[in-house]
Amino acid sequence: MKTLILKASLLIVALVCFTGCDNASHFYVGSLEVNRSGWDSLFVRSEFVSDPKLGVGTSVFPDVISFTVFDAAYDTLYTGDSGAISISDKDLGNSERLLVEVCGYFQQRTACDQRAFTASPKRALAQYEVLYPEDSTGFERGRIETSVSFERQISSSTEWESIRPSSRKELFVEVYEEANPASSVRIPVGRSNLRFIMSRYAGYRDLRFNIQSSMMDADTAAVHFDLYVRLGDDPMLVESETVVLRQKTERERQAEVRLIVERAGSQVLERVSGFFGVRRAYVFVNDWTYESLDRAYKADFEIHWQDSFRGEWSDMTGEVHVRVDGTLGTYTMRRASERAEDRWLARVGQATFELQPLFPELVIEAPVEEETKEVEQNRPRRRR
Repeated sequence: MKTLILKASLLIVALVCFTGCDNASHFYVGSLEVNRSGWDSLFVRSEFVSDPKLGVGTSVFPDVISFTVFDAAYDTLYTGDSGAISISDKDLGNSERLLVEVCGYFQQRTACDQRAFTASPKRALAQYEVLYPEDSTGFERGRIETSVSFERQISSSTEWESIRPSSRKELFVEVYEEANPASSVRIPVGRSNLRFIMSRYAGYRDLRFNIQSSMMDADTAAVHFDLYVRLGDDPMLVESETVVLRQKTERERQAEVRLIVERAGSQVLERVSGFFGVRRAYVFVNDWTYESLDRAYKADFEIHWQDSFRGEWSDMTGEVHVRVDGTLGTYTMRRASERAEDRWLARVGQATFELQPLFPELVIEAPVEEETKEVEQNRPRRRR
């Protein structure tokens, strides 16, 4: 009889242990709310529940609770045990996606949950001006003047307010020819007044080719300068300037050719005029062309002059080829009167000679190094 009672007791204990040991509670986040009183503050409310398999779940307060806020790159903006959280919204991106995570630890169990929210909408305002090209020598140099300010939308309002981020935002300009936006040059903007040399940046050769092609095909090229600021993952277009490059008018080209021919003719006369110089001289342009790819002129012209001593007239016809800035010029004699040809053969001796710069006032001479000067001054002189 005692043995029977003992077996029954062990059976009851086994049943109790079987049902009780498998009745582990389920611990989880019952609710999570994110309330915001402004862009720079939020209050996180959370409720944790312990729910046994047998019985009704009850709200519990965790042994440890932590709150963490992440930005769009999953960098930590805040971590702590308080649900009253302050963040620096002015340093976040435009409507940047944020994430708050709450975790509770209760009787060796862990439960976490997350909610997404966004930073304030932001925008950039700019005063923006582009000077391009800065000179007439090519398409490399220019200047960018810009002043950028930032604003965010006031919480629960359609109005905007000014903000000053604690760190400098990335600014850059994308430069491209209108018909070829994929071939662009990116110029970083690190100061309000920036002088740039575009050939120092990747993509310049393609951009120059596109500009030159457009100039040759249509005598004009539209070059866009788009100003971007990075207020998040994707850069934001702030302002855009378009510079329309146009070829000079026919009248402007003719005036430029006349000046080039006059100065080239003066150098030719120095080679073929008499000892006493020239009494009078005339220059006539027969034909000319402009080579846009090389930015150079080719002109066929005649020179008629009268010697000062005997008053005899001479003439010569030739061709000048020179860049628009007056450099790298050559003159080739095609035909000349007898006296002019004799002097040419005696003094020049070849069909073509190189011209000195036609506009020496535009030539910048490199400074002489101090060491070179000192060597010249200290060089020993020969005794006579």
